[in-house]
Amino acid sequence: ICVEALGLHGGNAQEAGMCAILGGSKLQESKRFAFPSYPFDARKLADWAIDEYHYACDPLLIHRIAEEGGHCIDWMADCGVRWRLGEVPVYVAPKNSTLDHHVLKMKDATDAMFAFGQRHGVQYLFQSPAEALVQDGDDRVVGVVVREGYGEEKYIHAERAVILTAGGFCNNKALLQRYIPTAAMGCASSYLTAGETGECFRMGLGVNADVSGFNSSASFDGGVDWEAEGGQWARFLYDGMTQLSRQPWFTVDRCGNRLRYMDSRVGEDGANAIYALGDLATIQMTPPGHRSYIIFDAHYEDHLAGFAQEHCRKLITPDLEQIDKVPEHYRDWHHGVEDAIEADVLKRRDTLEELERDLGFEPGVLVEAVEKWNECCERGEDDFMYPMPPEWLHAIKDPPFYGCRIGGNLYGTKAGLMINDEMQVISTKGRPIPGLYAGWHTAGGACGENSYIGDPILGSLLGDVSLAFCGGYLCGTFAVVNEMKGGE
Repeated sequence: ICVEALGLHGGNAQEAGMCAILGGSKLQESKRFAFPSYPFDARKLADWAIDEYHYACDPLLIHRIAEEGGHCIDWMADCGVRWRLGEVPVYVAPKNSTLDHHVLKMKDATDAMFAFGQRHGVQYLFQSPAEALVQDGDDRVVGVVVREGYGEEKYIHAERAVILTAGGFCNNKALLQRYIPTAAMGCASSYLTAGETGECFRMGLGVNADVSGFNSSASFDGGVDWEAEGGQWARFLYDGMTQLSRQPWFTVDRCGNRLRYMDSRVGEDGANAIYALGDLATIQMTPPGHRSYIIFDAHYEDHLAGFAQEHCRKLITPDLEQIDKVPEHYRDWHHGVEDAIEADVLKRRDTLEELERDLGFEPGVLVEAVEKWNECCERGEDDFMYPMPPEWLHAIKDPPFYGCRIGGNLYGTKAGLMINDEMQVISTKGRPIPGLYAGWHTAGGACGENSYIGDPILGSLLGDVSLAFCGGYLCGTFAVVNEMKGGE
């Protein structure tokens, strides 16, 4: 039985991406691909990830993820999911990769797995949020209470086990402020629009589960601060304004200090290009006030082709493959920018002094910073510690002038219920809670505590969607092994 609070299958995975399996699948073996080196070695991959996390993680759990990620993908392929090399799940970014290689096809995988469940007798209960776990006198979890159709309360008996694999805290500000405060402060937006109310996590707390992954999250760059202007914090990622905000514009903090840009062009090394998305988020979230400011002038549209940014920084255009998966209004990126100007999120002013004032700078701070930038542009050589290439040096001289407040764009929360490497939820007494399992992102600990932004591979070794795929696969595997008489 699958209980789902939303009215469709897949939840936030319907609009999410980042499926990155680093080796071990049959498809990757056929291409002799593995990370960090071929042939695939789960221990080497785990050691690399644990070092990246500065050892703040459960090594057995990380090794399990590394070991089973490829097997999960093979099982999904047997269930009907069709993967293609260079798109997903193989983490090899071709030079001409675009966002459709990495994001939009995730919906195809969730659709295929839903169809597999229908063919094999899964009973789906949509619009039926879970409200509580039920325990017997021995503290074993024996069922769940749901609000069927958002109406009548119903108890579902779990003969073997309950598996929690709902989304994480996502855009739930109350949970973020308590368990992931850096995300609450530094993320100006969240790209997952389905609201998260945190039932599964709180249900775990209700049966005395422990918490792991405190203050760990992952974000993209270029979170546009719609909320500061009275708008919504959670917005669809490909709204045009988000893509515009992620280009290599002149960027400063509130003191007028220049901020480094991280290039996402693939070049020879796809991994560095992917890392740029999270690394730039760190840069944009950590200045005083947890916000950064991008500034450009009337000629901004003339520069976009020369920036040539890749992955999910690439502008949405009507000819993009699978454009039908983007809301119709946003299939032309200009529409999202027009929305931002109308809402005064992207501020358009006739003078730099007006823009400076309305973005909240002290008098002279922005004007002086722009003057220094323009001097670099006139020389054709950037004297900043991390200089822009000459072809990106565009002076800010001609009105109207544009400015926008940005921070991180939250896409993955890493705090959650503590689990062991068999996905069993662990109580505050250090023992597994009988009959209760959790996958990501109800579970935490995939990168330990205080993992700010969350490398490697943007937060969780596999990327969020593939981590969720793998978590569900492992929950099912160990629930069978542990709860069904040795896997009968």
